[in-house]
Amino acid sequence: MNRTDAGRTSAGRDGVVLATRTPERARALAEALRQRRLRLILSPLRAPRALTEPELDALASALDGGPWEAATFTSVNGLRGLRTGLARLHAAGRSVHAEPVALLAGTQVHCVGRATAEEARAQGLTPAAETAAGEEEQSARGLLTRLGRAGAPGSVLCVHGRPHRPELADGLRELGAEVTEAVAYAMADWPAPEPLGGQAPGGAGEERPVESAAPALDRQATAEVLHERAADVVLVTSPRQLEALHFLGPLPEPVVCLGSTTAARARELGLAAVTAVSPAPEDLAEAALRARSG
Repeated sequence: MNRTDAGRTSAGRDGVVLATRTPERARALAEALRQRRLRLILSPLRAPRALTEPELDALASALDGGPWEAATFTSVNGLRGLRTGLARLHAAGRSVHAEPVALLAGTQVHCVGRATAEEARAQGLTPAAETAAGEEEQSARGLLTRLGRAGAPGSVLCVHGRPHRPELADGLRELGAEVTEAVAYAMADWPAPEPLGGQAPGGAGEERPVESAAPALDRQATAEVLHERAADVVLVTSPRQLEALHFLGPLPEPVVCLGSTTAARARELGLAAVTAVSPAPEDLAEAALRARSG
């Protein structure tokens, strides 16, 4: 979106929420905000992309180390990335497994957050454990706490993207587990050149048949909106997204953060924060309403 479009977006600024979400995953959030008289504009900043061929080679090498007693997924993207990567490897004759449900047969699946668990179920997996709202804000730390209480599995496949936070894999090693890390996707500037596929029918965040009608801003337009103070609330879902927005311009406070880690980073940056209890659209919209109410 160019400068003219950004200026048009900032008109009628009352009740505007700027969220770091891609258009295909924003329709339900836009509707939840609309019901609360809030209007959504998007600043995706970054989006998940499929693996390059060298990255796919690395994934194949990691998956050769199975079977595992357990597998962990910290996001929907990890599940979709693994599904996409396996399909490509299977099509090339490099994997006997075409789907995660086959690769992980007999493996306990552990998920961070409700949305991740929903995607796992949509792919035919049965999560043995998932962190829930109020449990370390659905974080990797919450999953580690659960696994520590139950006794760490002997071998674990940790599926994540690039870049990623090392707390889960490192924490599992400290608990005595033998950990294999598998990078299943990577983040790229939005719009991603090779967008990540792999979504299962009925998977988490599925918003077919239409995308959100909310405008999507590039970085320049996002900076203009922030400097013009055209957004009443900013909603971020990761520390990196928060840092990127903070670099682009002044943020309205309190910032709506998904998870305790993001909220802690906001406070480190000197920003007041409101923490959403889950990534569900209704919970994000309620947090945005609280933030706007002061």
